Amino acid sequence: MNHYQQDQMMLISQLFFATAHAYTDTVSLQVEKKPRHRRTKKSKPGENTANEMNKKRKIIEKQMILLEEHFENEHKLELERKYKLAMELGLDPRQVVVWFQNRRARWKNKKLGEEYLNLKKFHESTML
Repeated sequence: MNHYQQDQMMLISQLFFATAHAYTDTVSLQVEKKPRHRRTKKSKPGENTANEMNKKRKIIEKQMILLEEHFENEHKLELERKYKLAMELGLDPRQVVVWFQNRRARWKNKKLGEEYLNLKKFHESTML
């Protein structure tokens, strides 16, 4: 290697390391740390705190019946329908969404169980 080629190799290696260093600095700046969730202190009943205002409400029987009726019509919620149903029931929209997700899971498991029993009966009848 001559002197000119050595100089070029030195420049290329310096440029490479400078670029790699700048890239890692940029990537580390872009990655944000997620805030840690900490338990909040429980307040005494009757204290009107923000926690109490945002507290998840338990679904009562009337609400459950209405949710079941809506589930029979359609198994998935659209955005407008979710908010309308949540306001109608006096629940948080997230609660309504989670209820529908859980209900779909139970419905799917029930459907799979029924299909399994049908296949089992068919298999037993063919074996006889």
